[in-house]
Amino acid sequence: MPYQHISYEEELKLKQRQLESRFQSVAKTLFYDRALHPSIRKLIRTNDVNLCPIRDIERTSATSEYLTSCMADLGKTRSGNLALGIPNRSTANDYSTSNEDNQTMLVLPIDDVDIYKKRDRLIIKHYYEFLQKEVKDISNTEYVLHHWRPIRIYTNKKDQKIVVIGYFDRKVNNSERQAAKERLLKYFENGPGRECHIDHLYFERRSQRWPIIVNETSYEKIIGDKNKAFHYDLFDMKFEPNLQSYGISNLTAYESIYGEVLKLCNFDPTSTVFLQYYSDIGVLPLIASQHADQCYGLDPSRFAIKTATKTQEKYPHTQNVQFSICTKKDEFKTILTKIEQNKKKNASLTCIFGPPRSELDRQDLRQNKSIVNVLRECDLIDRLIIVNRGINSSVLHLLYSLSGGESTTHKISGPPFKPVIIIPFDANPRSALLPDFLTLYERD
Repeated sequence: MPYQHISYEEELKLKQRQLESRFQSVAKTLFYDRALHPSIRKLIRTNDVNLCPIRDIERTSATSEYLTSCMADLGKTRSGNLALGIPNRSTANDYSTSNEDNQTMLVLPIDDVDIYKKRDRLIIKHYYEFLQKEVKDISNTEYVLHHWRPIRIYTNKKDQKIVVIGYFDRKVNNSERQAAKERLLKYFENGPGRECHIDHLYFERRSQRWPIIVNETSYEKIIGDKNKAFHYDLFDMKFEPNLQSYGISNLTAYESIYGEVLKLCNFDPTSTVFLQYYSDIGVLPLIASQHADQCYGLDPSRFAIKTATKTQEKYPHTQNVQFSICTKKDEFKTILTKIEQNKKKNASLTCIFGPPRSELDRQDLRQNKSIVNVLRECDLIDRLIIVNRGINSSVLHLLYSLSGGESTTHKISGPPFKPVIIIPFDANPRSALLPDFLTLYERD
């Protein structure tokens, strides 16, 4: 397992070229397909004459964070123990310490982070265990937080797992730093961490201090009293669970996107049936239940369903919402069949798909193609709203399949949906990185 020093700028340029090539090839393939609906063709060429949706990566709000598929920050739990988790804000590119507000972040225990992929979670778990051994005295946590940086994980085109760990390079003895790096390398190569099968482990030299992670004095200001539940307020409904565990960091953007979705639903209390796949914390089904005859919330994650039902208990008027775990197309088809049997005559069905908790990757695409098949076969769906996180090849293929495109490897049956409107948003409600966009489909 080789490891070497690679500058951040070099890695950024390399990753940008890889992304440009990937997006251009996918976009061109879709753009010149006659079955592609004009509105999606317009989406593809929105930002670039060469048909690459995000050629100028510098336009995105957080260039460095955009390149990662998984990121964990160092921090402390409520008890002050060392922890790894995701920050509740976008990390500043320069890691400046000039603004105190930018020095604090909420960090979750790794077991509470549902959005990490299994292999990534294993790597982070081992990194955490390595750090625990590095900190002989747990009271010296601050020292560790200032000398090791977040871990970044992504997979290259060869399906190799790349791990980049930063280190603080100021006022540290070279031999001491080198010894620590060797211990980390040994841990992942020959120690317990070898089960992660990391292909390349890199180190990033950082000359600035890292943001100070939440300490005991500022913790209450951010999360409230340790002995009391902390509430997030969305649409005048209070949600107790930690939204960061569902990847939601930008609550304002999250609420604005969901607000736009609700506007497009055209609710009629006597005739509308509402269904959402990826119910997240259940906010959309719970609000829609006040305006729809029937309401359903589906999610492949049992944690998301558990969170949604916990909130539902506090609001008696939302008890008619039916939350269910749904991971297979057969389960999805069964639920749609049940809706068809129970809905009133001439009732309309609005189906919301997304936003997923992470970027759509190839594995998700295979599952989603099966769900697309069910959606197109279901004649009773009148309005379909897709909320996507960013624009990548998998997302474009998903839109392509919905609007009538066929796959050479996966036969899709049923009439297509007609894209009516595409609404882009400035910031992703979860990571505030790539813009989200919403696509509204209707039946011809």
